[in-house]
Amino acid sequence: MTARHFSVVRGLAFSVLLAQAALAAEPLQVGVPIPITGPYASDGRVMERGIRLAIDQLNSDGGLMGRQLAARVFDIGDLTPDKLQAAATELLDRRNVAVLVNGYGGMGPDIPAFCGHAQPYLNNNATTAVVELTKRLGCKNIFMASDVDASYGRQLFDQMLHMGYDFPGKRIAVLHGPYDWEVGSTDAIRRAAETAGWHVTLNEEVPYGTNQWAGILSKLRSGKPDLVIFEMLDPVSLSTFLGQMRKAPLKGSLIYAGYELGTPALSELVAKGGLDGLLGMTLSAQQPNDKGAAFAARWRAAYGEDPPLSIAAQVYDEVMLWADAVKRTGSATNYAAVSQALQHSDYKGVTGTIKFNSQYYVQASDATQPPQLLQAQSGKMKQLMIGSRTVAAFVKPAWLN
Repeated sequence: MTARHFSVVRGLAFSVLLAQAALAAEPLQVGVPIPITGPYASDGRVMERGIRLAIDQLNSDGGLMGRQLAARVFDIGDLTPDKLQAAATELLDRRNVAVLVNGYGGMGPDIPAFCGHAQPYLNNNATTAVVELTKRLGCKNIFMASDVDASYGRQLFDQMLHMGYDFPGKRIAVLHGPYDWEVGSTDAIRRAAETAGWHVTLNEEVPYGTNQWAGILSKLRSGKPDLVIFEMLDPVSLSTFLGQMRKAPLKGSLIYAGYELGTPALSELVAKGGLDGLLGMTLSAQQPNDKGAAFAARWRAAYGEDPPLSIAAQVYDEVMLWADAVKRTGSATNYAAVSQALQHSDYKGVTGTIKFNSQYYVQASDATQPPQLLQAQSGKMKQLMIGSRTVAAFVKPAWLN
């Protein structure tokens, strides 16, 4: 080899090394399509905090595959198909993120938007429709780190039967919003109640933005239900219902305010004691064990407050689950291999064990991620039951008498 040829080869090798060094120095992008604005913004802020907490912890431990991580956030607003498609274009096509992580991403429109790409997408949509759509489209990169709505409804009704309160009349009223989660979970609760011999006094869908509840409250009083189920992911509608109900309480009726009760959107009312006695739920939150305590301590150190019992720990676990799959694969960009590793995960996180079934979702149980029944007590949210396990005593609301 001539001196000139050697010089050229050495220059090319040096350029390759520089390119590899530049790639190693560039942060690994985590796509975060979440609702920063709109009716779900309260949950969106929690999602962002949980994801950033996980990323910061991974970075402090040296990063992933020799690279630091960075969050690339995209606002999906009111979760419409156009917002989800725009998220796919920006995060996957333009930014080439290594993974997509959120709490929930539209409960339907996110599936066709993200299915045609190689990168794995972890979500917590919790609806039967998403599982069916994922199967129909043949998606191999979409993982729902939760169970489906109907399963949660059945388990939650069973939890309420075993929480330490004897329902005297076995009458139930059901109010719900129009989205799949609201319809599917409440329908399962209603069916479980009917199977147990309960009488349904009201079963009504309510549109978002409702702020006048006199007619529905009149129907509820007429039916005298022992239990009122209200599942609506609209904090404004729920707040106005509860405000009008508090002025003339539904005597004898326990109120279950669904998933929304555990979110920051109602935290101020909870802290003031105005919602004491109300029941709610969360699909998965930090468990009261060493892992859960460590997570809560990290959250307090980062944000100066306790983590909410909504979706904070779930999205944190999703990032850590993906990082674990990358480590087992040995590459963050071999997306097919990472998805294969996710499919065979048995990850023990702060919310429980994430283990996907053949349909790419987690069947909630005591052995995996058990649903949690919550109650507002003395200005705080309390975990009453985690799966079949009782962890705090039920407190009878003052208005029952």
